[in-house]
Amino acid sequence: MVNNFDYKINSKSKNNSTKSQRQLRVGEELRHLISNALLRESFYDQIIENNTITITEVNVSPDLKNAKVYIMPLGGENKLEVLDSLNKSNGRIKKLISSNINLRQIPKLQFKIDETFEYAKNIENILQKIKK
Repeated sequence: MVNNFDYKINSKSKNNSTKSQRQLRVGEELRHLISNALLRESFYDQIIENNTITITEVNVSPDLKNAKVYIMPLGGENKLEVLDSLNKSNGRIKKLISSNINLRQIPKLQFKIDETFEYAKNIENILQKIKK
């Protein structure tokens, strides 16, 4: 009897969804440092000062030169204004975190709104409709 199983031994497929330990570690460190900077430092911007901002995740590119910072203001209010203010204060944030992280080059930060909360809410609504 012939086995028709097609598998490869010792083949690692590296796709874009898998992240290295270093990417995950740097992303978590950046999340922590940016959160502390937003909490403790002054940015001279009323929108940043008056809103509580949650940094939900930081995705770092494989070369550690770019980072997408996913944010959500408390209650989901003023999302676009907060996002715009954070992207304008990008240089100040990089300067504040640069002294606390041991990297050759600080990644370029790009702030984005985290859509996972709305996505989860939509799935929950769909599941509730199915139950009825």
